Amino acid sequence: MLDDLLTFRLFDVIEVRFSDIIDILLISGLIYCVFMLFKGTRAVQMFSGVILIVAAWFFAQMFDLRGLAWLISSLGALGVVALVIVFQPEIRSALTRVGQFANNISLRSVFFRSSGLEEVTEKIVESVLELQKKQTGALIVLEKRVGLRSYMDSGESFNADISKKLLCTIFYEGTPLHDGAVIILKDKILAAGCVLPMPTGAAAAEQTGGMRHRAAKALAAETDALVIVVSEETGYISIAYRGSFRTRQSKKELEAEIKRHWKELYED
Repeated sequence: MLDDLLTFRLFDVIEVRFSDIIDILLISGLIYCVFMLFKGTRAVQMFSGVILIVAAWFFAQMFDLRGLAWLISSLGALGVVALVIVFQPEIRSALTRVGQFANNISLRSVFFRSSGLEEVTEKIVESVLELQKKQTGALIVLEKRVGLRSYMDSGESFNADISKKLLCTIFYEGTPLHDGAVIILKDKILAAGCVLPMPTGAAAAEQTGGMRHRAAKALAAETDALVIVVSEETGYISIAYRGSFRTRQSKKELEAEIKRHWKELYED
């Protein structure tokens, strides 16, 4: 019924139905997904060889080169088996990724686009808890509206995706950057090994705690950044924001603070 209503003739030559348009869109989407699954693997490099063989077969058919056409056709069945064997790791990896996507998908993600705040918060919290577990000192700055370029320039530029392994590696005692601060904006680690301001004058006299705690309080007082501190002596998690400094923060409290801090950024 719908096909009859939406059928039209393209260039007055080809009759196009509504189902044909849906069919083309689905096939295009499927081909795109296959290319994305194999992107960055050796399958992409070897694909050009397959194209050359197919082109040779068309050439043989066009000029009636029966011997060459027969040879390529005979090797076709064997070629499919060979491709499956050669690309076995890539195929297995692609199917695994499809399965993981199917397991993680939910009705909420289908009908509502995720802002990404939940995922980023989870990565940061997991990293902080791992650092706390090992009592590894850490200083993590979550930038907001006020730019921190001057402090980023004092460290090493990263612009890397947030990951638990990367954050924990940066603060590992054996690395050159472990004494500095990491500056993060949304889902990117912008810089590491950054030097933060220290309180001076009367403010310095009133400050207590180690160097990381003092630097966190000073930066939080000057900017709108949220600063997370992990003490290497006690393993306590502390949060500095504006004029407040709270220690012994739990996992839930840390999650709530990060979401509150970046909620506006992710809604923009």
